[in-house]
Amino acid sequence: MPPLSRALLAGFAGLFLVAPAAARITDPELSCADWLKTGAHRKSEHSATVAERIRAFCAANPKMKAIDAEMTMTGD
Repeated sequence: MPPLSRALLAGFAGLFLVAPAAARITDPELSCADWLKTGAHRKSEHSATVAERIRAFCAANPKMKAIDAEMTMTGD
């Protein structure tokens, strides 16, 4: 493999390792109130502590987008 190809491959691999984790709430238009109503919070892939923080944050900010609440609580 030519050195330039190796450098490009290493660069792309580095980008994937450094990029923040993808949000687990996938609907960008879903409000916190709707997210809580649908029961999607019960199937969270987050640890119990983080999931509880997201639920509490959403309960306090029902008009906020659920994906933004998740990103706020996880730091992504």
